[in-house]
Amino acid sequence: MHDLDKPYTDSIQQWDIACDCFKAEFKFDPNEIVTIDTIREMFAEIVDDHELSQNASISLMFALYFLGYITLLEIMKAKDEAFEIGDMSDFYLILDRADQWAHQSMDGAKLADAAAPIIQATQQIMHKLNLIR
Repeated sequence: MHDLDKPYTDSIQQWDIACDCFKAEFKFDPNEIVTIDTIREMFAEIVDDHELSQNASISLMFALYFLGYITLLEIMKAKDEAFEIGDMSDFYLILDRADQWAHQSMDGAKLADAAAPIIQATQQIMHKLNLIR
């Protein structure tokens, strides 16, 4: 993890940096998730509204990606009761890294406020799917 804590600049530029960090940390392209365009739009709106720093933006992107992924799992489970959710250990690392980036940010309080609905939605879906971290 690098110290990228720079003040708010441009949300799209920060999105590109966050995606590069995601690829470097998890060795797969975040653009492969079906809902990536929606995640990017949510990201840009939140980053612009709260003028988040780069580290806070990376944390937010990771959290939004995780929420997008478990939302897809929830949809699959709703379509097919027999759908099995496999080992989530690797994906929980995304949340761990989101926390690490958040702790490195200069604007952690703004991030906590901006991310509160995302955290709440993530917890609700995890509870519904019986996912325990």
